[in-house]
Amino acid sequence: MSPLKGLWGFLSLFMLVLTGCAAVGPVDTGGYGGFNNDVVGEVQSVNTRNREIEIRTDSGRRTVIRYDADTQVIYRQRTYAVSNLERGDYVAARVVQDRDGRYSTTTVSVKETAQDRRTISRLERTEGRVESIDNRRGTFALRDERNRIVVVYVAFNAPPAVSDRFNRLRSGDYVRIEGRGISADRFDLENFL
Repeated sequence: MSPLKGLWGFLSLFMLVLTGCAAVGPVDTGGYGGFNNDVVGEVQSVNTRNREIEIRTDSGRRTVIRYDADTQVIYRQRTYAVSNLERGDYVAARVVQDRDGRYSTTTVSVKETAQDRRTISRLERTEGRVESIDNRRGTFALRDERNRIVVVYVAFNAPPAVSDRFNRLRSGDYVRIEGRGISADRFDLENFL
């Protein structure tokens, strides 16, 4: 073994010890671009007796998350009780892990309800000129090809490429987008084209 390889091995081990073994693995975000402390996926069940939510991530992993009386479910900027969650809701749960490896949450954000997912299945495309941008709310107004103003919503946990493109938007930019038309004047963005 060359001295250089030995040095690199020692440095790698040293860095692993310094980081407190955080490299063992992040929380499974479901592949949807969530933060390292978010569990993102589909609600499988809500056990109100044991105060547990079971989520299946996009990668297929099932995760049980504990909640308490202070846990908030947020959907379209409104707060609901955990008991309002339904099987099939697509959510992002902000989690912390205790010493025993169990997850708990105080905030669950609903990206799509089970009902939304059943009624709005295919992606639509539209294009137009950006009229205004609200970075705080994660929206922008788009004047589409029919000269209508459509408010485009960007998910809080959008993939990095979508978030980066949104952050670079300026009034007057011409964009082509893909997503789901919720109503005549609301569009939930999935991707920039």
